[in-house]
Amino acid sequence: MPQSLDEGTWGQIVGMRAAGASIQTISNHLKVPPTMVHDMICKHQECGHLKLLPILGGPRKLNYCDLHQLACVVQQNQHKHLAEIKSLITIDVSINTLCITIHKDLGKKSCIVVKKPYP
Repeated sequence: MPQSLDEGTWGQIVGMRAAGASIQTISNHLKVPPTMVHDMICKHQECGHLKLLPILGGPRKLNYCDLHQLACVVQQNQHKHLAEIKSLITIDVSINTLCITIHKDLGKKSCIVVKKPYP
């Protein structure tokens, strides 16, 4: 059993949790002890990841992979205030791509296009 979680695993936890998975389900799926999943969720609850997801449209439009990408974007910006992060990101989901547009200063934008790993 791992003693700490890498960013990829954390992204999956965020995604699964946002999609309504129980701690036990996440634990079984990722083969991580439930206590570790619980601790990670509690530890990160306040840094905005889990609060951000419902604001951005939540699990209705996004799946685990999408949410992982989103979690990574949020992680890179976690020193910013939640409202500021919200204003930085626009998400556009089409059938086979997820485009996360990060708005930079002076109206410049950079868009992360993530090809979904399934048709």
